[in-house]
Amino acid sequence: MQRDYYQILGVTQNASPHAIRAAFVRLSKRYHPDMPGSESGLQSRLHDVQQAYHCLSDTNARALHDRMLDESRRLHMAQQRAVQRRLWRYDRRHPHPTPRVYRRGRWRVGLIVAALLGLIVLAAVQFG
Repeated sequence: MQRDYYQILGVTQNASPHAIRAAFVRLSKRYHPDMPGSESGLQSRLHDVQQAYHCLSDTNARALHDRMLDESRRLHMAQQRAVQRRLWRYDRRHPHPTPRVYRRGRWRVGLIVAALLGLIVLAAVQFG
């Protein structure tokens, strides 16, 4: 899948240019290498933020990015549907046994029945 520049900047797909600029300024201040407390790995993150801003600030590049993102999402969903179909076919051919979760808890019923029978026998011995 193509990188989602909206997700990198933390804005929605219908964000205004002002909101995109504000997100860029906020993130560039956070990830700038000259800021105190910054780590060495943040330069690549700053590069990603800059790349996302340059793409989304240009209207033609933003429209192209939106088209590519929609196409990428469409292809991803088609692949997911194909995987689901294959899993469905496999599950039909190879039924699973009942999961353990549903089999658990039967010992409680047996324990209660045994306790009740024990009480009945005890009462019969004492009173009978």
